[in-house]
Amino acid sequence: MCVLVSACAAQPAARPSALPAGVTPTPFLSTATPMPTFTPTAAPLGSPQNPIVMAIIGAEPDSVQINQLDNLTVQLSGFLGLSVSGRTYPDYTSLETALQKQEVHLAWLNPVEYMLASDKGLLSSQLVANHLGVTAYGVQFLGHKDANLTRYYDAGTNLATAPAASALAQFSGMTPCLTNEKSLPGYWVPLGFLAQNAVLTQSPVLTRTYSASIRALYIKGVCDFTATYAISSDPRTSSEVISDLPDVIDRLPIIWLSPAVIPNLNFSVSPLLPLSLTAQITNYLLELSRTESGRLQLTELNAYEIARLEPQPDDAYNALRELLAIQNVRLSNLLP
Repeated sequence: MCVLVSACAAQPAARPSALPAGVTPTPFLSTATPMPTFTPTAAPLGSPQNPIVMAIIGAEPDSVQINQLDNLTVQLSGFLGLSVSGRTYPDYTSLETALQKQEVHLAWLNPVEYMLASDKGLLSSQLVANHLGVTAYGVQFLGHKDANLTRYYDAGTNLATAPAASALAQFSGMTPCLTNEKSLPGYWVPLGFLAQNAVLTQSPVLTRTYSASIRALYIKGVCDFTATYAISSDPRTSSEVISDLPDVIDRLPIIWLSPAVIPNLNFSVSPLLPLSLTAQITNYLLELSRTESGRLQLTELNAYEIARLEPQPDDAYNALRELLAIQNVRLSNLLP
């Protein structure tokens, strides 16, 4: 009996024998069939799920702007037979992020904003606003009547009578009054013309506003010349200046007037849009700007007076680019 019990007792499980040298164990493989992965197909551009987006920049766009943006995109949707929507962005940086993500296709931009987007291949200029009769403006250099400066300007034609090199050389060593380092016409463009023509001046006196620059030059002793925007209008004739300084036109004559190198507000299109679609959109806006109601709509949309729209290629910015490049200006520093 004892022998039978002993024979029936559980014995320890045998250990598996070791694998021969050099043999690697095969890992466990699931026999389940893997599920296929699917990449969703993007909805066609212009469909309700992927609309063409028009953008404006405004820190606090008012209800009039927003309503006109909605109205214009509805009109474009009907004209194109595609879905078009509008979006507002508080600043250029947020708009550029959307452009990089291909979330925006149409935009209304000022010169600095456009050049930043263009330099990165995000937008291409198509149209420019005619504002106060011109599509671009320049700068004028003013001197004091008593300073014995030679004038190279014809008031009859509103044109310079000599190239910048001849006219600006007389400012060498003098002190300018300029507005602020964010301003194209009040700071960077006049300094660009001086730099292009190797005219070295003293460090500018920053006055913040054009009227302050004009007043400082008028009273003498602060600076020797100033520069303001020009061609589209003349800040010497503004009510805040001429009401106190009725003889300012005579006392502060124009010494030299630049060409129109600063384009007005533009309408730009993403290069991702088919050329045929770009042509349809720009032609629609051109025709819209030729009607009284269209001009009002575009003006209210941009909070900027637009007399009409005109075609404008990217090379319209080349002269401005050169004036800034010679000073190694970082465009992003000029944003508000």
